[in-house]
Amino acid sequence: MSAHRRPLLLLLILLGGLAAACGGDSDSSSGAAKTTGGSGTVITINNFEFAPETLQAKVGDTITVDNKDSASHSVTASDKSFDTGSFGAGTKTFTVTKAGRFEFVCTVHPFMKAAVIQVA
Repeated sequence: MSAHRRPLLLLLILLGGLAAACGGDSDSSSGAAKTTGGSGTVITINNFEFAPETLQAKVGDTITVDNKDSASHSVTASDKSFDTGSFGAGTKTFTVTKAGRFEFVCTVHPFMKAAVIQVA
């Protein structure tokens, strides 16, 4: 990481901690993959991190992205097979229709990276 980006990253980390201390989301289970009833799995964005970092789901499952940050984020596959587009607090969904490992990134904050593993 370049030296000029470190202060910004530290500021983002401090602001995330401050938001949590001032009554931000206190759901301690947000770091785990969650099922959402029917056929679905949740990726949580909280404090500029994806949780879980690697998500396993079945081909055809609906994956819900829950952005708990006040900042906008995206979930964009490296191979462009899915892209939620940039969105603020709230949820977006997508479906991966083939088996494999799909790396993804937040295009707004490229240091945020994770993966979805789709199994048949």
